[in-house]
Amino acid sequence: MLYGYAHAIGVGAMTTINVALASLLVAVVLGLVAAMCKSASNRVLNTIASLYTSLARSAPDFVWLLFLYYGGQAALNYAVNKISPGRSIEIDSYMASVIILGAVYGGYVAETFRGAILSVPAGQLEAGYAFGLRKRTVLFRILYPQMMRFAIPGLSNNWLALVKASAITSMVSLNELVFLSTAAGRATHHILLFFCVAGAVYLALTSVSLWILRRLNMKFSLGVREVIL
Repeated sequence: MLYGYAHAIGVGAMTTINVALASLLVAVVLGLVAAMCKSASNRVLNTIASLYTSLARSAPDFVWLLFLYYGGQAALNYAVNKISPGRSIEIDSYMASVIILGAVYGGYVAETFRGAILSVPAGQLEAGYAFGLRKRTVLFRILYPQMMRFAIPGLSNNWLALVKASAITSMVSLNELVFLSTAAGRATHHILLFFCVAGAVYLALTSVSLWILRRLNMKFSLGVREVIL
């Protein structure tokens, strides 16, 4: 089946999922921190977060990826050699992909979270403080559960875009779906077949993702009108 490359395609699909999930985790953490900083009254935090989101969205993903994988690694090793001669730090293709995709999409996730935070009525937070709740309790018991209802539709788009953007990691020779599909197509001279298989795998991933996200949306939208993704 698939000229003996079915296993390779499966390995590539699992690598794609792995990279996408790891990058999403980084993006959510960075995005949530940046959103809270941009929503804060502290000018320094606001400026730093705004600068981060602007830089993250200012250039194509593959430009940042190549910058880190080649230029960033050379600069890092130069600095390490200055401190400890003879030592070096290697940033492999997987690490570079997760860092860049996570950081870039963290900028988009930050705006999604910021919009969700602003959608929660300020009076509910003030009511929590009026009842004597601590700030941490207000955040985790009042703000975050309600903001997720507004954030999930935007996060759904971010996730789907991230899954497809993982294809650029083939540029740094990561053994993901597109890289292995291209290699199999060239080896068998059936490039169109393997690109169609890769497209079908992406379609399956996005379809399953949408089903899971709709279930999450229903959970966080109990008692309110459902938001159609």
